[in-house]
Amino acid sequence: MKFHNQALDKQNILLETLGFEGLVALDCEGHILALNNQAKSLLPYDKIAHKKIHEALVFYSKESQHPIHPNELSFFRTLETGAVQRDMIYGITTEDNTFIWLSFSSKLIPDRPDIHMLISIQDVSPLVNENKKLLDSKQELQLLITSLDDIVFEVTKEGVFKNYWTSEPDLLFYEPEQFLNKNIADLFPSEMAEKTLPLINKALTYNKVYHMEFPSPFDTHKGRWFKLKIKPIHKAKDRVAVVVSDISQKIKSLEKIRYNQHKFNQAFHFSGLGISLTSIQGYCLDANKMLTKILGFSQDELSCTNFFDYTHPDDIDNDYKQRQRLLKGEIDSFMLEKRYRHKLGHYVWCSVTTSAVHNQCNEVSFFIVQLQDISECKKNLEILERQKKEIEIVKIDLETKVRQLEEFNHIVAHNLREPVSNIHMLIDELKDENRKEVNKEYFRLLKSSNNSLTDTLQELSEILEISQNRNIEKVNCHLPTIFKKVYDQFLAEIYSKKVILTTDFEIEYLQYSRIYLESIIYNLLSNALKYTVPRVQPQIHIRTYQQNNSTLLSIQDNGIGIDLPKFKSQIFMFRKVFHRGFDSKGLGLFITRYQIESLGGKIDVISKPNNGTTFLVNFLENN
Repeated sequence: MKFHNQALDKQNILLETLGFEGLVALDCEGHILALNNQAKSLLPYDKIAHKKIHEALVFYSKESQHPIHPNELSFFRTLETGAVQRDMIYGITTEDNTFIWLSFSSKLIPDRPDIHMLISIQDVSPLVNENKKLLDSKQELQLLITSLDDIVFEVTKEGVFKNYWTSEPDLLFYEPEQFLNKNIADLFPSEMAEKTLPLINKALTYNKVYHMEFPSPFDTHKGRWFKLKIKPIHKAKDRVAVVVSDISQKIKSLEKIRYNQHKFNQAFHFSGLGISLTSIQGYCLDANKMLTKILGFSQDELSCTNFFDYTHPDDIDNDYKQRQRLLKGEIDSFMLEKRYRHKLGHYVWCSVTTSAVHNQCNEVSFFIVQLQDISECKKNLEILERQKKEIEIVKIDLETKVRQLEEFNHIVAHNLREPVSNIHMLIDELKDENRKEVNKEYFRLLKSSNNSLTDTLQELSEILEISQNRNIEKVNCHLPTIFKKVYDQFLAEIYSKKVILTTDFEIEYLQYSRIYLESIIYNLLSNALKYTVPRVQPQIHIRTYQQNNSTLLSIQDNGIGIDLPKFKSQIFMFRKVFHRGFDSKGLGLFITRYQIESLGGKIDVISKPNNGTTFLVNFLENN
């Protein structure tokens, strides 16, 4: 077989006269017999010489760009079956490794003994590449459309639908064949068409975008809302793009927002509580009428005022700390009682509840502050507290009086009965006795009983005077001065016993009866000096101090002490003596207790035998 390396000779004039078309002549087995110059420029000449064309090259599919088996090539089927194959496109790589697309048409040449089959080849790379770009663009457009929830119509200036794009055909009111090339006025209610057509003309006339919202005009989409966006198409001056968006959810959300706003406004403006919206810095953004009524300021005055400016100074710190906790998200709200300065100058007690409103970034936008005027409640509470204290004082006073009456009964029963009985007995004896010596002794005993009875009655009289004296004058007593006066009275004894006496007057002044105060200090200091331990240097410490809003006086010594478990209940009783060998009638502590209790105070004692004694006087002056 001879292969033509040059263009086909003149006897193959058929191949030469076909212009830019590449032509390849094959024998009955597919070997290349000849090819024209155009075919040489398209095919890798060195690879196909003396070979079967369907085996010499690798052909690729246009659709998948994968290699195609030789038996599946169109010109192989022509060789096998004799069937004509037209415009079959395959890709090949050229000698410089570029990729081109060729269109192959093949048919048998039955009337030519020198050529069995002829293949026509055309370079269609530009066309294939362009189609590929179009397909890519179409795919991108399709992707874009499927990503949109809107419907896009192409509409003429007369209102005729010419085209549409949508990813959800269910949103169309009509099937495409029912509305394409139809006018809006023929498809939609007249009211809607009368609004839409002027907007299309205005969009084209003024080259602007116009919008319109409308509810569904058809029962099939009842309750749904749509938005029209009419925009000129610049390359087609007589047409517009109409973008239809389903805004049902938006309308529903807006309705919900409007409803919630209405509810909030009703609750805000007609609430029985004072309510304000306050910035993070404390400035009033808005306030309702009740708040202006509580604080006396108008809304305009409140709007340019910081709440901290008319908060009571003692309440600012706590309020500020709680607001900081709200800002940090540590709490959702807080409630406290605080005082606001009224416009007239007085303070108003309010129960305040503060909560935070956050934005979409979960940051605090402002505070909602709710106020309730509790001034009247506070006033009533103070009255109740005062009355409670007064009742408590009365109760203590009554209990004291009852106990004193019981003590008086006891004194009368025991301390008066004995001398009275003695007197009666002695008088009876004197009636029948004539002996002078015996009568003299009876008179002595009678005088002793009479003196005892007189002393007891005198002491009871003094105590009654103390307990029933309602006009005890209280003056501002200077405690160090009163103590110095008492101290001077015991100066000789203090020096003789070498007493170490110290004082600590943390409280120097006391509203009290000066006489009583001198008597109290006198009796307690007298006891501390009297009951000392032999051969032990006495130490006495006197102190005044504040405790639980009361002034206390303590006189502490290192004396012989008292067995309290045994004598505590009797220590302040009438004529009770616990230590023998001392000059004591047991009246000092009894009178001291009466003087203290008559002015609402209390006295107590702490002591151990040989461990000293501390008397504590609570004057309860603030009650």
